[in-house]
Amino acid sequence: MAKSRTRISLHTSDKKPSVGEEVTFSGYLQVYDGRLKRWDPLKGKLMLFIDGIKIREFSSDNYGCFEVKHTFRIPKRYDVEIRYDGSAKTKACMAGMRIEVLTKEQKNRIRKIIRIFTSLMFLLLISIFVIFLLHSF
Repeated sequence: MAKSRTRISLHTSDKKPSVGEEVTFSGYLQVYDGRLKRWDPLKGKLMLFIDGIKIREFSSDNYGCFEVKHTFRIPKRYDVEIRYDGSAKTKACMAGMRIEVLTKEQKNRIRKIIRIFTSLMFLLLISIFVIFLLHSF
């Protein structure tokens, strides 16, 4: 009997956290039901790996959902993976992403740039609205 395919969906609370900020990795584990041609939730043991080093084990719930938190202490880029080893009936799978941990100063600088950009876009929209208003008279 062939093993069923599995997949992991992976999301994060922040792909560019600052040092010391807790990051939540969440998602779900699913198994493919070939007979019904659909993906179903799978309860299973998962592992969090950072830069190829196993950090902790945890499980998905009855709905296949999982959530695991981690705090990064050094500013750099990290490869984060969630792995499922499979079972007698299911294949192994993994999902990964790259996280860039910033210093608090870098994070604040990015926030300021976003705030300035948002303000400029808002002013641009108001200007366009005023120009259309003036031209309509």
